[in-house]
Amino acid sequence: MSDTLTGTAIRRIRHAFVLLAAACALTLTMQTPSYADALKDDAIQRLARSHDPEISIAIGRLYVKQAALRAARARLARQGAAAGLGRNWSPASPEWVAAERALMARVPPIVASRIDDPEWFHAAWAKEADRLLNAEEADELANHFATPGGREQRVTIELLMVGETVMANYTMTDRIQYTMADTRAEIEHLQSVWWNRDPFAVRDFSKDPGTMRFATSNPGIKYAKMLALRGVGSVIDHLDSVAKVAVAAVEADAPEVDSLIASVPRR
Repeated sequence: MSDTLTGTAIRRIRHAFVLLAAACALTLTMQTPSYADALKDDAIQRLARSHDPEISIAIGRLYVKQAALRAARARLARQGAAAGLGRNWSPASPEWVAAERALMARVPPIVASRIDDPEWFHAAWAKEADRLLNAEEADELANHFATPGGREQRVTIELLMVGETVMANYTMTDRIQYTMADTRAEIEHLQSVWWNRDPFAVRDFSKDPGTMRFATSNPGIKYAKMLALRGVGSVIDHLDSVAKVAVAAVEADAPEVDSLIASVPRR
């Protein structure tokens, strides 16, 4: 046999070296902070987006509209009193109805961009999850919520642990009132979202190893606690901030309202 390597053997050796170099490069890449951060970011985003924002959005629609409506009516009452309109100026008068409609027309674009778009919800919960979990924990939870048992567990958490707490924050302080007739559409939508999730259904998680692991050990326990505290808090903080924007909008200058008030007969 010749002591020299054939051309085929040389090519095979070169190919082997190329594969080895690529494997080493991949290993080094996987060990870099940027790659690890990317893996965690991906897991956190999958986890955050596994959650359904519809309950929080439905609560927000109702709360923000009622906050704006109260502010609009308080404004109209003040302006009417200052103009000396007396009994000619009331929510039943045509001019009041027109003025209130003009003010409230400013609110739907705010709700559409700041409540209906769910990015605020996913971003808030992603931020809180990122503070709490490492990449492996976030990946485990995201995968768990993709299973049938995990989905049921997630719905239960979102409804009973988060949704009920957020609702109580507003109903117990009279910032959401079910008797405000002009928000009937938002009330009915919230009720529909709520009941579609069957809040009184008996869900037995004891026969599912995944749901039992979530309920009895970390990262499930600490994640559920986080949602009950900082998760709820982030939803409330956002809805309150949007309500302030909506209130400021209906309290801003409104020449059309001034004209309507000026047209009311003084008797």
